Amino acid sequence: MQAIIERYVRQSLNGDLYEKALECLTTLRNACVTEDEAPIFNKFMEKVKDLFAHGPSRAFFQLLVGKKLSLITKDESAISSIITQEEAKNFLRLDEVKP
Repeated sequence: MQAIIERYVRQSLNGDLYEKALECLTTLRNACVTEDEAPIFNKFMEKVKDLFAHGPSRAFFQLLVGKKLSLITKDESAISSIITQEEAKNFLRLDEVKP
């Protein structure tokens, strides 16, 4: 599913596939919460941020910010996540982008 999400974002023409990518990402997130696979999702979200927070697909990352679609926190998956609510909130800030 990760490759599909990336493909939708990269092949989107003026954002026409962003909603599909967002839907897939939301589904992936929900499955990772249910299956206690937070590290997999959180690592993928780091990649999404690295790839799409700047440049031609920045609007996709802004969509995630608007929907508050962020990292899986320990409140959601105590077994597999160590991320706090504050860390998840800060993840969506653009000044947190890795160089």
